[in-house]
Amino acid sequence: MAEREHALISRGKEFGALAPRMARLVAHLARDPRVPWQAKAAVLGLGAYIVWPLDLIPDWIPVVGIVDDLLLIPIVMNYVFAIVPEEVLIEHWGEDIEPLRRIARRPQGGGAAA
Repeated sequence: MAEREHALISRGKEFGALAPRMARLVAHLARDPRVPWQAKAAVLGLGAYIVWPLDLIPDWIPVVGIVDDLLLIPIVMNYVFAIVPEEVLIEHWGEDIEPLRRIARRPQGGGAAA
């Protein structure tokens, strides 16, 4: 397996293991007035897409049916991590911010790293 594919799979597993904590983070960010409306809209849109019965790829198709949902989650969360101020993310994440630092990588030069 290529190194890049291995890294993506590893990051996806880590993201999945942190799902309950991520859900709590999203709930807290949704109520925080310091969070840009674009981040709130992106998360709301993601939630609506996940529960909406119509998908780009129907869920009844084995394996690939949930791929569109699984791909959108990290894409939207990376967008949220990029536009929400670092101190707000850290405040709502709580203690042990190392997992947040690993999954919320920010572009170099585009802002402070989480």
